Amino acid sequence: MHLYSQRIHTLKEAYQAIHEFFSCYHLHEALEDLDRLYTWACKEKYYKKTAPANILFFTQQLHRFFSAAEIISYSTGRKISPVLTPEVFLQPPGVCHQQYMGNKKYSTTWECFPRHLTAEEYLNPYWALEKLTGIPHWEEVLQELTEAALSRTSIEGSYAIGEVMKFRERMMGVLEGGWLAEVRGCLIA
Repeated sequence: MHLYSQRIHTLKEAYQAIHEFFSCYHLHEALEDLDRLYTWACKEKYYKKTAPANILFFTQQLHRFFSAAEIISYSTGRKISPVLTPEVFLQPPGVCHQQYMGNKKYSTTWECFPRHLTAEEYLNPYWALEKLTGIPHWEEVLQELTEAALSRTSIEGSYAIGEVMKFRERMMGVLEGGWLAEVRGCLIA
C-alpha cells in the first residue's frame, strides 16, 4: 500500500507544503497525532479511536511535510544564519507563558517551549530539519508505522523498540522545527 503520490521538486513547493501542513494542523495536534501513530504502531491492536481515514490523511500530510523538510535541509544545510540570535536567551523573565515556567522565577524562552529541540535548533529551526536524515529510509518507516497502526501487528518485529523511540523523537523535532520556521516567518512561499 502506497500512501503518497505527489512529489515535491522545488524549494518553493517545499515551503508551500510546510505552510499547508500547518494550515491543516496546529502544532499540538500534529504532535498528538504523531504520538498516537507511534502508540498504536507499537501495540498489537488496530487503530480504532477514530476513522482509519483520519490516520491515513495525517500520514499523507506528514509524508509531504517530511519530504519538504528533506528538500530544505539538503538545499540549505547549516549555511543559513541563525533565525534568532543568542541574545534571545538574555530576555527578561515574563517572556514565557506561565504554564511552561512552573515554579521558576527566571526562565529563558527556550526552556519554555521546545520539548524535542536543542537550544541550537531552537535558534535556527532549519537545523532541526536535519534530524530527518537520522532516520534511514524514513519513507519506509512512516509506511510501516501506518500499516502497523492500522493492523493487528506491531512494528516491533521490523525495528527494535530503541530505534522506534529514536525515530519518534527525531520526527517530533522535525515537526517542532518546521513549526518554528513557519511562525517566525522564515519560510517564503
